[in-house]
Amino acid sequence: MVDTAPEHCSLLRVIIRPREIHYLRFTLEAYEGLATLTTLQPQLGLVQLNVAPGCEEDVRKILEAERERLQCRFTAAAENG
Repeated sequence: MVDTAPEHCSLLRVIIRPREIHYLRFTLEAYEGLATLTTLQPQLGLVQLNVAPGCEEDVRKILEAERERLQCRFTAAAENG
């Protein structure tokens, strides 16, 4: 049987309220194996999410549910890794 799952994480860059970076990191960590967060520009609130294969929709749902608190904006630099 051949496994057809993607081999690479998806990369998603978003801008959130800088003071909420820790909140998003801890929220994602609560869903073990879903995604990791890397802070790219802390003053701007630019973060990169490395999303596990097949978990993209779950991450988008979390971001949508927390949109008001995070003031989340997606950047044009979203790409696959």
